[in-house]
Amino acid sequence: MPRQYARLAVDRELADEFHRGVKSLGRKPSEVLEHLLKAAVDAIEHGIDPIDMIHICRLARSLGLGRGGYEVGREAGILLRAYYRPEELLEILTRIGPKILHTNRVGPRAFRVSDPIARDTVRGILEGMGYRAAADEDIITIETA
Repeated sequence: MPRQYARLAVDRELADEFHRGVKSLGRKPSEVLEHLLKAAVDAIEHGIDPIDMIHICRLARSLGLGRGGYEVGREAGILLRAYYRPEELLEILTRIGPKILHTNRVGPRAFRVSDPIARDTVRGILEGMGYRAAADEDIITIETA
């Protein structure tokens, strides 16, 4: 790493928490940071905002790899409540939805999802977050519960 980037400017408390967490996994903090930076550069090269990677990872971890459907989405939505308010999740789905779930926002309270499994998954996520969601063909409309 270039000298000027040898120390990253982060909050001391956050740096200490990161250091403790990484050490408990048996890794070196510098090794983990190097891989995180490589992943961020790779994301940028593929047109993904590195901050959105955090949301993508949380969503993927909540859903589980290769899983989909209403019940899976509903359980994921309940887990995602720990990280996001319902309004925040709508904004995040607007940003990352097209990339990972082929979900496009078509109105303030509507998403278009052409894949039936992804549609059920997104509807489940929204209902797990506390919205009432209805699917009509490829459009999901939502209202607050």
